Amino acid sequence: MAACIEKPTDHFVLRGTVPGAIDSTEVTLASYKEYHKKIASGYVINGRFELQGKVNTPVYCRLSMNDQHANTNKESKDKSPNKYVEIGFFVENGNLTFQTPHIDSLPQSFWLYDIRKEKNYTLKGSVAQDIFYQYQQQTISPRHEIESLTKAYMENGNVENFKTSYAKQIKLENQTKEFIRSHQNLAVNLYLAEQLKKKPFTYDQAYLDELTEFFAPYQDTCLALQQFRQYLQTARTFVQGKALRDGEMTTPDGKKATLLSQLKKDHHTVIDFWASWCGPCRASFPHLREMHKTYGEKVTFISLSVDKSEKDWQKALEEEKLPWNQYLATPELSKDTRTNYNLNSIPTFLVIDPRGKIIYSGSNSGELEIMLEKI
Repeated sequence: MAACIEKPTDHFVLRGTVPGAIDSTEVTLASYKEYHKKIASGYVINGRFELQGKVNTPVYCRLSMNDQHANTNKESKDKSPNKYVEIGFFVENGNLTFQTPHIDSLPQSFWLYDIRKEKNYTLKGSVAQDIFYQYQQQTISPRHEIESLTKAYMENGNVENFKTSYAKQIKLENQTKEFIRSHQNLAVNLYLAEQLKKKPFTYDQAYLDELTEFFAPYQDTCLALQQFRQYLQTARTFVQGKALRDGEMTTPDGKKATLLSQLKKDHHTVIDFWASWCGPCRASFPHLREMHKTYGEKVTFISLSVDKSEKDWQKALEEEKLPWNQYLATPELSKDTRTNYNLNSIPTFLVIDPRGKIIYSGSNSGELEIMLEKI
């Protein structure tokens, strides 16, 4: 099976109709992966625009419309609130037609983006987009619910919101996998498979094998497919079940200790990587205290600071008064954890099983609680 879909022509012409858009509204088309590189650009005139360009394979693109410059040139009495809308679809060479009822029906950019408005536009002429549109419309409701619950959790810290969002996310992942299995468009399936990538130590080898199987029929001649297969190869390093490595730490009273010596054979262990200067780390402590009260009899909690200043660490310990063992990582241990566990941000929580194997890594205390509930 060919790895990349053949081009229907050597270029595309994208014609769009956008009622309500003022003249000279800027229209920009760019790849989502390289959004700073324009594929094509133009302007709205009389509610219409036309873009021309070329893509080598079907590409998921971002189409943005911005009328700020057009509004600036208007008289004050004629100005309207600036509009900056953004939508995504697959572009491939050929004749493409974009339609929407009104510019106000399109999703706005950034934090104002409303998933529900994805039903308010169509792009015709792209085989890949025809297939992706099916997925997009089928998943509007669950994606919006997940986003709303996640925002609520970030605003109020209610763990139940996160748990509900997490459960819906699992269902969406299963729906996405089933969609990939039932459709044979490489460009769309690779884009959707990107959404199925997981953080280190939150998946097992069977999960990677499942993702690998999606693309088994395809030859490895497409760059995007090569990159995804390289990800799968790298991800094998961080599957659940990897042994925790030892390292040297310092106790609050200046003594030396080793990481593995703190593990109990009949307990799971939570290792909290943090630093005194990390606001999110310290903001997670109230929730960690609650989990320590609930699970402390069967789960050992350890906080491991990556502070470079022992003085700052000691000061934070005095302020926080955390009721479980505290340690300061040596520079060697800090470097080792970054390399071996892909730990590139804090807070990060590792869960270690009684055999000394890593079974979870994450930065969200709500997700950590879901993990501990399963133990």
